[in-house]
Amino acid sequence: MSWQEVNRNKWSKAFLTDLFTTASITLEGTEDAKMSFFRADVTGDCSLAMKNEGALPRPMFELKLELDWKVEQKDISSPQMRLVCDNQLPPGAGAGFKDLIDKLNEAVRKHGLPEISRMLADEFIAALKKQV
Repeated sequence: MSWQEVNRNKWSKAFLTDLFTTASITLEGTEDAKMSFFRADVTGDCSLAMKNEGALPRPMFELKLELDWKVEQKDISSPQMRLVCDNQLPPGAGAGFKDLIDKLNEAVRKHGLPEISRMLADEFIAALKKQV
């Protein structure tokens, strides 16, 4: 029996872009901080290898996923305050501000990155296998 390869490049790019740009991840260890993605750039190849009708498809892909993300943390004492930070402390920032940034960065490492991995391993692969 020969293998048939079904191209899923267009589908994978659309699926991953939608999966991440609509996601909101609550970061444990924070006061309800949420990680979201405002850009997902997907490049590479994705296909399903199939041996015969009815056989389980085998996903094959070499994809590069670049995500631009943000974390929103509302200040409980001042809900109207909006903080935008790119890991650079603004002039005059005090120790409390640095502590908040460090706490959010740690939450992204501990809880955000594993959730991204889960989304790829579980949601993307499961949906890809259905694209026969």
